[in-house]
Amino acid sequence: MEFTLNVNPDTQAIAFIDQVMENYTELYNLPYKRELRFVVHELVINAVEAMGKINTPAQKKIQIQVTQSNEEIKITVTDEAKGIDKKDWDKVLQFDLDKFDYADRGRGLFFVKNMVDHIWFENISETKFLVGISKKIHL
Repeated sequence: MEFTLNVNPDTQAIAFIDQVMENYTELYNLPYKRELRFVVHELVINAVEAMGKINTPAQKKIQIQVTQSNEEIKITVTDEAKGIDKKDWDKVLQFDLDKFDYADRGRGLFFVKNMVDHIWFENISETKFLVGISKKIHL
């Protein structure tokens, strides 16, 4: 099973992807349904927020790709908002509970990292950035 979705970076896209992932995880009776939906939700929110910070209308697209085998599911979210600097990749996956502040942002990738088997980042081009996750599912 494989599918790719291209969406505009807006709140309707978040709701649409949430619904697609709910239908997909239920239809295929996947283990870790809630975790997978949460992970994709967080990744799409991050992409929407990042795309909201750029001013190039021609580059307003987010791509979500889901690939499932009997053993594993891989999901990637790609946007064109330049992404995270390579030097900060490890830092964005950390969260210090001693410095917890309810106003803080940036906890999403920390939670995502702890719900999946693997998370990775790729700078595809000068502007295109990919976040990928994989989770063993053993159907």
